[in-house]
Amino acid sequence: MVAATDLDNLTHDRDRIIAQWRQGLRLGQRTLADWHSGPLAVSAVPGAGKSHSMAVAAAITIAREKLHQRRQLIIVTLTRSAAANIKDKIKNCLHELGLPPIGYSVNTIHSLALSIASKHPELSKLDLTDRTLVMPSANHKLIEDTVQSWLSQNPHSYRCLLEGEGFDGEETERLRRQSVLRTEVLPSLAFTAVREAKSSGLSPADLWEVAKLYPDRYDILSIGAGLYQAYQALLDTQGYLDYDEMIAGALRVMKDPTARRLWQQQVYAVFEDEAQDSSPLQEQLLRHLAEIPDRHPSEPDVRSEHRLNLIRVGDPNQAINSTFTPADPKYFREFCHECSQINDLSLPRLEKMEQAGRSTQVIMDAANFVLDWGNKFLQPPTQSSERANHDTAETESVFWLQTIRPVSPGDAQPNPTAQDGGVELHTPSDVYESVRSIEQRLTTLFKANPTANAAILVRENRQAKFIFDRLADWKRLHPEIKLFEAGEGDRTSKIPGELLVLFQFITRPHSSDYLKATLKVLLERKLIDAQDLDALAIFPERFLYPSILEIPQSPAVRRA
Repeated sequence: MVAATDLDNLTHDRDRIIAQWRQGLRLGQRTLADWHSGPLAVSAVPGAGKSHSMAVAAAITIAREKLHQRRQLIIVTLTRSAAANIKDKIKNCLHELGLPPIGYSVNTIHSLALSIASKHPELSKLDLTDRTLVMPSANHKLIEDTVQSWLSQNPHSYRCLLEGEGFDGEETERLRRQSVLRTEVLPSLAFTAVREAKSSGLSPADLWEVAKLYPDRYDILSIGAGLYQAYQALLDTQGYLDYDEMIAGALRVMKDPTARRLWQQQVYAVFEDEAQDSSPLQEQLLRHLAEIPDRHPSEPDVRSEHRLNLIRVGDPNQAINSTFTPADPKYFREFCHECSQINDLSLPRLEKMEQAGRSTQVIMDAANFVLDWGNKFLQPPTQSSERANHDTAETESVFWLQTIRPVSPGDAQPNPTAQDGGVELHTPSDVYESVRSIEQRLTTLFKANPTANAAILVRENRQAKFIFDRLADWKRLHPEIKLFEAGEGDRTSKIPGELLVLFQFITRPHSSDYLKATLKVLLERKLIDAQDLDALAIFPERFLYPSILEIPQSPAVRRA
């Protein structure tokens, strides 16, 4: 047994450690550590230390509320790697407090949804035992089959798209348009329509109704609804399950009063990191979990008057994952505005983390200038430039109104000093001059500071491959410097898919679709020059086996 004095000493030690943690947090971060109940939105700039402060706040909450396996704090973040990182941080904090690593669960939103849906298959309407989870991209086989299914069922709509305006019936132009529609336009439309509709909770029938409200000459929304319907039919017949369907299934569970109360009784609160990357459906799921269940008559009413124990931390001005998901920071901005309207003197319901130790002062000045410029000159035309009040300005401006600031003296992550000018703008005449400039700057940097690190950021992976290859000669002159191409791992992971494309082409070399897909692989690997692939793929035989009567092929075409 543990004596009372030992317990008092242990509690005193924990209080002292927590006080030290709180003292080490920045001003904007301390609100997280002081949170007890109710909703809280934390608007954080890049490099503000969101994950660190959330892990500390989670450990403090677990210790204060004495949470356990049957009453947990749920932490949700964007990726598996981020979840593992926060989990380790919380575990270390609890160890420092002398507590076991229990009372919390760290998940991605999709793993959380999978857990909810799988435990209630009769409510989620998802039998996960015979379903294969897929994450289709615009060029996924599932999307390709969706397009083919829609084409076979809608020949009239396809003909209208094919003919468009100003089409004179010329065969070569018809084949070119056919290739573009089948391999680019319709797959992109299918991917976008399915993604946006499902993440907004719309069924194919719902999208049909929306399409009636916004007619156009080509009935684009109706085509999107038809593609969505074909996609759903393929999911069901082929035993597939996508991530949005998993979120929808979990929401179906939470709409059942009994199941919802069961889950809410197991959840003390929900902390969400990178909240700007959540779709509306994902936010709904977290709200259901974080809602405080109705008090049982036998239980004392000791909880906050706010019926939502939910902390959401994120950057209101940029979504990390918006390229691949329907995430938009506007949804998180709406949550921030909602919290700002709560009149609660006990604790701020909207907090701003504006201090960042990641960047130099000149870079922060440049970023602040761009945000300020955007809010001044990129306003929608229907909005007045004069704002009636600050709250309205924050919700309607292009960017959320916050300023990135340096950390205070003595911070654990001090702002670095600028190299040379800190921020410079150059306009080289071509990409080769760009690479030469990079070589010169790298040489200067590493000569002055051999232990420095540098990153070269590009817009596309193939640009990274080009620069990496062009720097090969420079690298031989500086063998002591290690040069890595971040995209190499991505390309390696695509090898099985690329092999499939090549095998399909070998099986049917006269297929325009397979030929174009193969040329895309060669182009992405920079084995051939950029050119109009549709023009090459229209007549596979003419491209692959040109006769002496054909116009001589250019060097780029011959290389392809």
